[in-house]
Amino acid sequence: MKQIKTLIHVHTDFSYDSNISVRALAKFLEAEHFGCAAVTDHDTIEGALRLRRATGVKVIIGEEVSTSDGHLIGLFLREWIRPGMSAPDTVKAIHDQGGLVLLPHPFVTMFSCGLGDTAWRIADRIDAVEVFNAQNMVPGPDRKAEEFATQHGLCKYVGSDSHSTASIAPAFQMMPDFDTHAQFLESLRAARFHTQRHPISYFAGAGYRTARHLLGLHPPQAFGAHHAPADDGAGRAVAVPAA
Repeated sequence: MKQIKTLIHVHTDFSYDSNISVRALAKFLEAEHFGCAAVTDHDTIEGALRLRRATGVKVIIGEEVSTSDGHLIGLFLREWIRPGMSAPDTVKAIHDQGGLVLLPHPFVTMFSCGLGDTAWRIADRIDAVEVFNAQNMVPGPDRKAEEFATQHGLCKYVGSDSHSTASIAPAFQMMPDFDTHAQFLESLRAARFHTQRHPISYFAGAGYRTARHLLGLHPPQAFGAHHAPADDGAGRAVAVPAA
């Protein structure tokens, strides 16, 4: 069966902390012969939708959702998932629209982005676990995620989690081509993982952007160029102007 190079967990500049434009990502994917990319911007699907229109590469519409317990990823989404709900309610919202639930960097403790102990409470509703994240500077969280996925018999994947054009895809999978959600999971079980971490220069820039965000400062103009609030405070999605 045909093997395709697949990038999972990548951000465009529709995420507040990324400088990867849709155009730049499209060019990169085509130049590096990727067959598929799952775009997972923070609390929006707009970047993924625009990438699908900008490239012939297969694009999975995804979202990295900020739940009240940590981050979850929804893939094969038709609609935006509202952030701020509990992890169980977010899982239900993703599954209700036929999507898959992925568990990114589940045991990372920095910035409350990992689910931690909550992962164990929803393990029976997770479709795949990120067992390598290219942003993890130490291997401990990845090892724990690998053990978690193995214990629960869950599909595994590796995530680039890139937010910068300085390093877009050090981690990816070669996997059988697929058409449906179920085939995607079957292909993941047969995937060969390429696992490298982002270079030190990438982490220096990421730390600077995160610090500015935590201090309530506007990010540098090149980052989050298309970022808009996920909702207007009343649960209604904010439209993003056409590019």
